[in-house]
Amino acid sequence: MAKKTTPMALLCGYLGAGKTTLLNNVLTNQKGYKVAVIVNDIGEVNVDAKLIADGAKITDTSSIVPLTNGCICCTLKTDLVNNIENIIRSGNYDYILIEASGVCEPMPIAQSLEQVSNGKLDNVIGVVDAARLVDEFASGENLLKKDIGEEDIESLLVQQIEFCSTLVINKKDLVTEEQFKKVRAVINAIHPGVKIIETSRGEVPVEDMLATGSFDFETVYASAGWCKHLEEDEIDNDEHEDHEHERHHHEHEDHEHEGHHHHEHRHEGESEDEYGIGTFIYYRRIPFDRQKLDSFASRWPRNIIRCKGLMWFADEPEMAWVFETSGRQIQAGYSGQWIAACPPAEQKKILAENPKIKEEWDNKVGDRMIKLCVIGQNLDKKAISAELDKCLAD
Repeated sequence: MAKKTTPMALLCGYLGAGKTTLLNNVLTNQKGYKVAVIVNDIGEVNVDAKLIADGAKITDTSSIVPLTNGCICCTLKTDLVNNIENIIRSGNYDYILIEASGVCEPMPIAQSLEQVSNGKLDNVIGVVDAARLVDEFASGENLLKKDIGEEDIESLLVQQIEFCSTLVINKKDLVTEEQFKKVRAVINAIHPGVKIIETSRGEVPVEDMLATGSFDFETVYASAGWCKHLEEDEIDNDEHEDHEHERHHHEHEDHEHEGHHHHEHRHEGESEDEYGIGTFIYYRRIPFDRQKLDSFASRWPRNIIRCKGLMWFADEPEMAWVFETSGRQIQAGYSGQWIAACPPAEQKKILAENPKIKEEWDNKVGDRMIKLCVIGQNLDKKAISAELDKCLAD
């Protein structure tokens, strides 16, 4: 007889977004669930654990497990898994709620939670502060700040919005109706179709948080705005004349994603809503020059909220890279090997099994490409494309 799995929910959001308030609201109205809580704080004293106990009026704090002096998305991964498995073995709880530190990216934690024995990740809940989103994305004012301590905030916010199955927009009462519409426009660009709950003081129905069955790693990963736009392949006909195909391995720690995409020419190369939040696809079959791209990265346009996709460098033609920006954080990492760089026998086998790849194969570069989804506000597509073109290898 198969052992019963214990559902888990991961609660993420930047500092001050309202995670603890939301968590307290759930704990004071558990509706029959016996919920264990794991709280992660990067300080020596876990302030959140006390706030949760006090806020939810919990006198028996044995259900609250604090993890301190580290981050559960990196240094405390093993501790997190061990603690959860101990809770499951105790048989005292039928649901586990994990509140991540405000500086955690959700995807690495979700990967760890998927390794928990007899546990199932049921929901990843992102919490965002509406007022902060207005300041840092919709109005763009804070994107121009140069405070060193603020550099990665935009990146974290994007990651926390992008990788969740439920998104709670908190503190709605602190923004105007027009500002809130801009917030929704930004979120729709970053994570179209995500389930959104609007609230002012972290008041969310328990049934929207627990036992939702809404999380699936592959679905959530692929639902990010940049992924959807690359899949839809909105490329302007004026930019190229060749059909193309991509096949590569996306590696995110231990989790692997493979992409097989049929690309078609379309005329709708870009899209923009009434608030100026828009997207476009930058697509070329010429590699980047590493030094030129690095130089442009130092003056990357501030109004680009998110940019992600595939690329390759002239000095390393066999390897595919994932290029990624969010806020002012810009990075690139290996994604795998292009089919065109595989041994002839393997290449022949792949092409035989995938006729569309063969049909769209470029005679010169094979499946190699630069294909980036750019999301931002008031984007000048021609100017950005021209700057990226200057980064191409001669």
